Amino acid sequence: MFLKINFHWIILFPIFFPMVPSFSGEVYRWTDERGTVHFTDDRSKIPECYLNQTERTEVPEEILKEGFRKPGEMSDPVKKYLESLEKKIEMKKKVEKRVSELEEELKVSEERLKKIEEYEIENYFYYMPFKDPKTGKWVVVVSPYYEEKKSLRIKIESIKAELKLFQERPSEIMRGL
Repeated sequence: MFLKINFHWIILFPIFFPMVPSFSGEVYRWTDERGTVHFTDDRSKIPECYLNQTERTEVPEEILKEGFRKPGEMSDPVKKYLESLEKKIEMKKKVEKRVSELEEELKVSEERLKKIEEYEIENYFYYMPFKDPKTGKWVVVVSPYYEEKKSLRIKIESIKAELKLFQERPSEIMRGL
């Protein structure tokens, strides 16, 4: 009879009280003379001079499966953040480069326009508008550089508009950094 009762308990005990095996590992921690904290899961990797100050910690299996990051490795959120930061820095560099190109182009266009106007004033007397004796109205005199001046003015205005847009972008990007 005693065997019968024990046999039933042997069968019923695991059903009512399931035993979940809890696996864990050991992690060792020590601090060297420079104050650097080190971790390892292999006691043989600990230098002999630090064996007496080593702290042993039990670590659950889930954490051991994930593993430890090596020095220099980054977690995914940190890596993503740094990648986005690098993209923003690259974008800022491109914008700054484009702004400097536009400023140079603006300077060249304005200098050319100024040279044309100075040349016209010195060499073309008919540059000044005059009053037509028949109609009594002012007549605009067109110089040989009229088309070039017109295109330069349009170009200068478009460059200024683009510069205004680009000069706002680096500040937006800097706020994002």
